[in-house]
Amino acid sequence: MRQDIFLANHDFSTAYATLSLFTSGPLAGQNAEIDCGANGARFELDCELASLFPYINAVADHAQYYEKPVYIRFMLAERLCAFYSTEGAFAPVRTLTEAMAFLPTLLDFIRDLSRRRPQITPNHKKFKPVSALDIYRLLPGSNCRDCGFLTCMAFAAALSRGRTSMVNCPHLANPMEEKATFPVYDEKGGIARTISLDIDTTCLRRKISQKQAHIEALEAQVSAFERRRQADIALANAQLPTPLTPREIQVLRWITKGATNNEISRHLDISPHTVKSHVIHIFNKIGVNDRAQASAWGALNGVVDLADPIEF
Repeated sequence: MRQDIFLANHDFSTAYATLSLFTSGPLAGQNAEIDCGANGARFELDCELASLFPYINAVADHAQYYEKPVYIRFMLAERLCAFYSTEGAFAPVRTLTEAMAFLPTLLDFIRDLSRRRPQITPNHKKFKPVSALDIYRLLPGSNCRDCGFLTCMAFAAALSRGRTSMVNCPHLANPMEEKATFPVYDEKGGIARTISLDIDTTCLRRKISQKQAHIEALEAQVSAFERRRQADIALANAQLPTPLTPREIQVLRWITKGATNNEISRHLDISPHTVKSHVIHIFNKIGVNDRAQASAWGALNGVVDLADPIEF
């Protein structure tokens, strides 16, 4: 708690006095969000920040907490920031003046985090990078793009930097073993040791696979239904002297659900006068005299589906 109070009110004068530029950002070339052609800035600290790293890891954007050596990197205000125990760095910056302007933002983040530390659940998970080539050896090499990347190597590179998840590759083999690691804290709240327990996710994977298959089947049914509806609309329109427009079909769909002109106006964001004009055109085109007859015509010809829910 004393450390929290100290950091929350610290002036970090050493950081300002030692601020300097270097020719590439921290971890240059490993983060696509950083322009590595720009400069980076580094500075020293007269205090120790390592105890804050699990809290930064819990709240900062794109945080990665490393074990050897111990440091943390994260994004703040579109800059990549990194802290070792008693020094820090950030990039990109073009000039020392620009670096001096950003430094208070970074230090204010540390002060605010120190104040809020009692309300934050720390994240002690360490990032352990694996080479892209090793990850690539686990992949099918088919470049199927199911993961959202153009090639398996691109997916492997992103996964090695923590920019995607292995679950996004549907062809990755199941792991030989999986473990859950739990921290054991000492009296001061630090981690004294960890305990790892084997977990079996086979059943969970099976359920996820079954649910995914069910979702895909439902999506196929919806797609088939929409194709049939579009075919029915085209057939019904082909039999009319003047086809219904897409907007008129929308209005007819609402009429079939019992919506008033004012309700249709609110939903489609058009004036009641425009709705009334559409209703008249619909009646004239399909040869009916009232809304009940229009609803019956729409249902019989497959233009609308009475089971299709609409919220008023």
